[in-house]
Amino acid sequence: MKALTFFPSQPEVQYKMDEYIEQRPLNRLIGRDIALYYQFKTQEDSINPFALIPDGCFDLLFCCCPKKPSIFLWTSPLERREQQLSFQKGCEYFGVRFQPEQGLLKINCSMRDLLGKKIPLDDIMSVDPFLMEKILKGNSFTERIHLFELFIKGISPQSQSQNIVGYCINQIYLANGNISINDLTVDTGYSDRYIRKKFEESIGFSPKQFSEIVRFQNSLAMIFEKNHHNLADIVYENGYYDQAHFIKGFKKFVHLAPTQFIGSLYQQS
Repeated sequence: MKALTFFPSQPEVQYKMDEYIEQRPLNRLIGRDIALYYQFKTQEDSINPFALIPDGCFDLLFCCCPKKPSIFLWTSPLERREQQLSFQKGCEYFGVRFQPEQGLLKINCSMRDLLGKKIPLDDIMSVDPFLMEKILKGNSFTERIHLFELFIKGISPQSQSQNIVGYCINQIYLANGNISINDLTVDTGYSDRYIRKKFEESIGFSPKQFSEIVRFQNSLAMIFEKNHHNLADIVYENGYYDQAHFIKGFKKFVHLAPTQFIGSLYQQS
């Protein structure tokens, strides 16, 4: 069980889509696999432009449109990426964001090949044929969460190599992203090549990439959730060498300095 909690966020979805709401799982056991439930609407006349940023997760995205319903696997990109793929206008979307170390869903291919994509779910994994119908029948955000949790109660957790990946991810959380793959090899007894291979199969990122994402996302959490505006605090608590190092790491993922990125969200919200 994680000693520290990781709350991956997608600020542009939250700030740029209409009627956005979210909720973290109330059940701690479910919270081991699911980071967040959320819901939003697209505008009637046009789709608000937005981008995803790296969070190390994947989402299940339900298009709850009675005329053309669908379920997609929505994956984290390597860097900020505009969403060019089609969203239906004037539709309600329900999302489930899975923790990077989740052990519920088994994807039938390497996650490395799926990064930054929005893929029909039945193209890559078998799903309950009644899942779509159940979610679509939900009359509210709360009911959709309830229906989805009924669905996952019937899933047998995955194991095998996921154990080593989950353990290493937990160590990355404990170190706040400040850990090397050599530390993981010494700790686990597995080779760096083996750990890297299992990481890329399971979450799509190498241990180094994921560690950097954890620091990046934790920095965002300090800005948004704790209302930190002092860069010195963020630099210190997230293990950056100095302010320049932090800004360089931030720009690597979003191509903007922190103040520019945050400012763009408030300007268009």
